[in-house]
Amino acid sequence: MNLTVAIIIILVVGVGFLAFFLTKNILLPRRAQAAAGLLNKNKILQAIKAGKAAVEKDPKDVEAHYNLGRSYLADNRGEQALREFKSVSRLGIEGKNIPETEFRQTIAKLYIQYNEKEEALKEYVLLIKKQPENPEYYYQAGMLFNERNRADLAEQYLKKAISINPKDARPYLELGMILVQGKKTKEADATLEAALKLDPNNPKIHFYMGKVFKDAKDYAGALPCFEKSSRDQEYKLRSLVESGSCYMSLKMIDKAVPELERAVKAIEDEASPDSLYARYFLGMCYEKKKDYTLALAQYDKIYAKKRSFRDVGEKLTQYQQYRQEETKPGKA
Repeated sequence: MNLTVAIIIILVVGVGFLAFFLTKNILLPRRAQAAAGLLNKNKILQAIKAGKAAVEKDPKDVEAHYNLGRSYLADNRGEQALREFKSVSRLGIEGKNIPETEFRQTIAKLYIQYNEKEEALKEYVLLIKKQPENPEYYYQAGMLFNERNRADLAEQYLKKAISINPKDARPYLELGMILVQGKKTKEADATLEAALKLDPNNPKIHFYMGKVFKDAKDYAGALPCFEKSSRDQEYKLRSLVESGSCYMSLKMIDKAVPELERAVKAIEDEASPDSLYARYFLGMCYEKKKDYTLALAQYDKIYAKKRSFRDVGEKLTQYQQYRQEETKPGKA
């Protein structure tokens, strides 16, 4: 009897082990492969369903998480894709059927998209170690370092990107912007000139070239740059404000006013710094022309959004007497 029981126990254990082995090494991988196959056939929703089933069966199946993430990405569901790719990163991809470079490139872009810049930077540093001659990684790392207010490291990485691929305008532009902000006018000028030669129609380059000229008080050089950048909707408001400011510095108020009036018409967000400065400079121009009622109208708009903006509160008090008398009830 004892021998029979022992044989039964051995058989049960053996069958259980065999079932586990088959599931772990054949059935589950097939589920993950099935999801990948469906994705390759552009059957995205079916791939997501298969991927979910594979992950539910084995939450530690790295390839299942990876294929599910790819499926979500194909369905424009970036947040869910990032969640799965985070699982892949946590579980590890060594020895798995996952292309490391492609995976790290993809997850880095998703980290940036969902404002996890620190994690994105870590991925680009790893990619640089893996492919040290790829300029794109240095460019992306440089921009991320700049966002962390590490202009010193950003400069190093952007210069490295330029040294590897001197025909890409993007790192020149980003480096030029950093140099402009750091008041390194001469170096910024040379860097942005190089960017402009490579991409002569880029409004952002023209805008920052204008900033370089303006900082050097070369208003004649700055104004054509701002005129070109103002043709682009993204840079229209900022460019018109800068143009108006140049004319104000030249004491050409009659030319400053039309630029700043155009800037005010281009405002979309009243609370943005560019909007506030557009109205402030326009108000100053109206003051110079002794159009105090028009100046007050601009300062009122600013005060409604930001009471502490420069000396707007003082100006409103100073010119209070020039307010137009409100029409009384019954008056024409």
